[in-house]
Amino acid sequence: MEKGDSLFEYRAGNALPFGVTKVPQGVQFAVYLPKSDSCLLKLYKKGRKNPSFVVELKDKFQVGSVFFVTICKAEHSSEKRSIEDILTQDYEYLYEADGVEFADPYAAGVTGRDHWGKRNTDLKAVRSGICLEEFDWGDDMPLRTPYSDLILYQLHVRGYTKHSSSKVKHKGTFRGLMEKIPYLKDLGINGVMLLPVYEFNELQEGTAEFNAGETKLNYWGYGARETFYFSPKAAYASEKTSPSIEFKQMVKAFHENGIEVLLDIYFSPGTNVFLMTDCLRSWVLKYHVDGFRVNQEVMPSISLASDPILSGVKLLASYWDVDMLRNAKISAQKNALGEYNEGYMNDIRRFLKGDEGMVEKAAGDFSRNAREYSYVNFITHVNGFTLMDLVSYDIKHNEENGEMNRDGTEFNYSWNCGIEGKTRKKNILDRRMQQIRNALLMLLTSQATPMILAGDEFGNTQFGNNNAYCQDNATGWLNWNHTKTSEMIHAYVKQMIQFRKAFPVLRQEEPMRLMDTLSCGMPDLSVHGMQAWKPDFSNYSRMLGMLYYGGYVENGDGRSVYIIYNMYWEAKSFDLPNLPKGRSWKVMIDTFDNTFHEELLKPAKPVKLSRAKKKQRMELSKKTVVPPRSTVVFVEE
Repeated sequence: MEKGDSLFEYRAGNALPFGVTKVPQGVQFAVYLPKSDSCLLKLYKKGRKNPSFVVELKDKFQVGSVFFVTICKAEHSSEKRSIEDILTQDYEYLYEADGVEFADPYAAGVTGRDHWGKRNTDLKAVRSGICLEEFDWGDDMPLRTPYSDLILYQLHVRGYTKHSSSKVKHKGTFRGLMEKIPYLKDLGINGVMLLPVYEFNELQEGTAEFNAGETKLNYWGYGARETFYFSPKAAYASEKTSPSIEFKQMVKAFHENGIEVLLDIYFSPGTNVFLMTDCLRSWVLKYHVDGFRVNQEVMPSISLASDPILSGVKLLASYWDVDMLRNAKISAQKNALGEYNEGYMNDIRRFLKGDEGMVEKAAGDFSRNAREYSYVNFITHVNGFTLMDLVSYDIKHNEENGEMNRDGTEFNYSWNCGIEGKTRKKNILDRRMQQIRNALLMLLTSQATPMILAGDEFGNTQFGNNNAYCQDNATGWLNWNHTKTSEMIHAYVKQMIQFRKAFPVLRQEEPMRLMDTLSCGMPDLSVHGMQAWKPDFSNYSRMLGMLYYGGYVENGDGRSVYIIYNMYWEAKSFDLPNLPKGRSWKVMIDTFDNTFHEELLKPAKPVKLSRAKKKQRMELSKKTVVPPRSTVVFVEE
């Protein structure tokens, strides 16, 4: 059956992929319907309620459970535009099976959701958009930054620039994010992890628009209904005519500035495995995305690791079963597979606040790495307290979510430093700043890949809300109005990123063995307590020393680094482990008084010393006093 517009002709198609693609004969539509013997393809002129062209698909249009049809321009048509231009510019489509209309799950765009928190009520439902525009990628290539060199930064596209203080022209959009690229580059970020940017329904079922106090938004986008995984979210585009093009422009701009783009994709339980694989492939091939975080309880990890297209991009999951991969004859790729390491977050939060029995776990987390895959470490991420709230609240304050504070995790491992929430007391504020510096130092000196939550670098707060999934407001948005405190935190983050990049010993690709494998008299990593070479893993201990020996660094600055953590509430005296003859330690960072000696980022030129000065140098004290709840970093001089 066909009706209406004589502009089109149609014939059976026969080629993958699913969705809408340009083929030599015209434009092909392909849809998977496992329980239907026929379906209708309906082409609508944009804004029209009734279809202008309908094709009944069955028999010759069917291969297995897939229906294929190719639409081409009628031979007698006087239309000068190509068929792909006509469809892209003028039309949208729906399928109908068993009397039910539905949008194509493989659609590269949908219409009717162009504006955040609103739906086009003039139409029956959202419709599938047709996106066949050409895009000039130029010489854009995958960056393939090694995990060991990556500084990840997790952000929400809308919330990152929606606040008026963001000072961008296109607030809450992909283009607004592009305006912040100079800021990210200056900070030292070379990888962004974007919360869901695919087309999800932020509104509750049955609502046409958001009404404060009546409707709850799914601000984050996880687990939303009516999700279209192949389509960039139209409400995140400043140019509503082509979200696909704007997203590509954003990725290309990030790549031109040396920044990778990773996507956080949450597949709803029951999602078809082949759709998930096709979805990830599409983001790689069409949008040049560098990697994904995927919920592997729905998307099998073996499907991720074995896919020929995905095997070269970064894939983050909660864990990787290396034995399973090995038995399946899948070779794990070091710079592809990554573990999204929530265990690190919980351990380091507890060590930071001074819980008992955490020293041995912290030592393992600081040095943890693997040969077959990498780790992504974080102390805060989207689901939980921000860093400022981690040191300002003992308990969650989610009352504004409307769930009587019953939502969100109960296990925050936080410490308010003496007073819950806001305060003007200087001693409390100083203590919080010290804890923030400790946390950032721990994160940015750990082996593997650090990930910073957007806004933590300037003390962003969610006012104690640890589950801001519905807070499309000042709670969920970043406030870019910097105070003196936020400027101090921002400067410290920049310094710590520079420090990490300057010392390769802090970001080694291979796991450390805690052995003297070079027969040089020093192991690659050694763990100490208050006494050198004697780690104290007792239950009451809160003191730890970590010596990263630079002699094992093959390329770059081979200076050693010694980090002393005193998470006890009193000052403690620590031994300084001896270095080889003629070398000594120099304090570079002290979180107690915010010491950071930037001049030590570059190794000093060797100086010839007189015999007297050499003797004096050898007699330097081998002990140091570390203030309470402080971290001191020594570098080899």
